[in-house]
Amino acid sequence: MPADEQSVQSVALRRRRYTGETFQQAHRAIKRLTTGAAPIPTPQSPAQERLEARVLLNLLEYRNLYTRYPLGIEAVQPTPDGIALRVESVERAAEILFALLPAHAPGEEVHGLPGLRIVNRLQSAIELQVLNQPTQLRLRGLPASLWHRAEQIMLTKWIDPDAMQLCWRTAPKTWTSAEREHMTVLEDDSEPFIRRCLRGSWLGSALLRRAALFHTVANTYFVDGYRGLGLNAMRWVMRSSHAPQHGPGAQHLVAALLDPVYGVPLRLIRFRGDTDESSGSDQHFVLEDSNKTARLELHASVERPSEFLNPELWKAILRRIPAALPANGLPHAVTISLGNAG
Repeated sequence: MPADEQSVQSVALRRRRYTGETFQQAHRAIKRLTTGAAPIPTPQSPAQERLEARVLLNLLEYRNLYTRYPLGIEAVQPTPDGIALRVESVERAAEILFALLPAHAPGEEVHGLPGLRIVNRLQSAIELQVLNQPTQLRLRGLPASLWHRAEQIMLTKWIDPDAMQLCWRTAPKTWTSAEREHMTVLEDDSEPFIRRCLRGSWLGSALLRRAALFHTVANTYFVDGYRGLGLNAMRWVMRSSHAPQHGPGAQHLVAALLDPVYGVPLRLIRFRGDTDESSGSDQHFVLEDSNKTARLELHASVERPSEFLNPELWKAILRRIPAALPANGLPHAVTISLGNAG
């Protein structure tokens, strides 16, 4: 990393656009990195990478309410050995806990992430870890009382404790047999689908570590998606809703992802839509890495909010949408690619 203070500040300002951290948090993170390290580090262990990919998948799949930030995540703090997510609200926290914490009903697959446990409760955060693996996930942004409240909402709204084994409660320090069996399936690289999932998990991790881009460089107000199997690469499909006539659109998000220093190692291979985002047409971007291990398909729609989105929340969303282009603008090379992609 750059040694002089002016360069450190410049890198920190760029990093926080991707992570949503405060300047002080980004500055401290950059100062801690070793010389030559990437400003947004990758996970040190495959286990951490796989955990983050599964976390992103569950953040995309479990969307039952609208939030001020597209994923309900205000900021991320990535480090080489873990990641912290700043959760927007207690309601979104309940959704996330439901999506992540493992539970099991007889005769069914494990719901959630096998082996994941709450290992520490702090004043304004909880720490989770996959048992016996070098993984770290911190959920922060709420006082301890509200994390307990989020757990109660989860249990009351979505889970019948009498019908399901709550693995994270009944076996807090050991794997259940159902979890072991399910994890064996998830990591059986003799199966082509699992092998592609494991090879493509780096992209899920990389996107989670840059999750703030959806609300720092584009007028996104909602994101969901899923993971699917392509002919060669693992497909990460993301559907984003964008506010009409407010702020920069989805192509600025794509440009930021393609940044050679702060972005992800993808290239734009296909584009459908109108490059003039003021026309209000949908846009479809397909990006892929050179080794064809992972593909990102972004379906961006300019649309008015659903009738289920509270008007006051919509006003809050419009207030936080970036009003102008990012300081670095839209790279010329990306503009050309968008115009000519087939």
